[in-house]
Amino acid sequence: MALNIIRFPVEDGMADEISKKLQDDCVITATDSVQPQKPAVGNYKTKFLSCLILQNNDNNALQKARKQSDFIAVRGSSPEMCAWAANSKGVDLLLQPFSSEKCFLDMQTANVLLQNNVFVCVLFSDFLEADGFRLSQLIKNAAMCVKLCESAGVKMLFVSGARNESQMRAGKDLASFAVLLGLKKEAALKSARANGKDFLERLK
Repeated sequence: MALNIIRFPVEDGMADEISKKLQDDCVITATDSVQPQKPAVGNYKTKFLSCLILQNNDNNALQKARKQSDFIAVRGSSPEMCAWAANSKGVDLLLQPFSSEKCFLDMQTANVLLQNNVFVCVLFSDFLEADGFRLSQLIKNAAMCVKLCESAGVKMLFVSGARNESQMRAGKDLASFAVLLGLKKEAALKSARANGKDFLERLK
């Protein structure tokens, strides 16, 4: 199952066409809007699902979001947000638990993520938008996060996280990036492809 995540609306049809070329079977459109937009019903070749990204540890917002969206993601912008995502029932994804400043994930939180079946998601587009020293530090901290996840057995998803069509990437490119961050080839391929099937099982 080829799964990708993007962060822009798909109603114009371009995302569907590009997803087909990239051989994505399913694309999740993620937004931090209070009312997550599900793609309009159309003659799409790709299956589209919705995801709401929570920026704050708000339990009320989490419960409300479960009724509005297919998936719930939490931006891992601090150790506290990572811990809240790991311990909160109903969270599916922990996005980018690192920055150019530091890695916000620790082994204790990683173990809880594994226990509660929360996937860690790496957004490639954030690296496209960084440069110079900030990019090198982002890669360094991402590699640290990947190592922690691998040690704890946490499942990872490498996705484009694209904010526009030009940032969309094929699974093989995302797998290559996973290798750059320290995963072996087999694990990298799983993070960019096979783990997507396991992730979508939670919809059943």
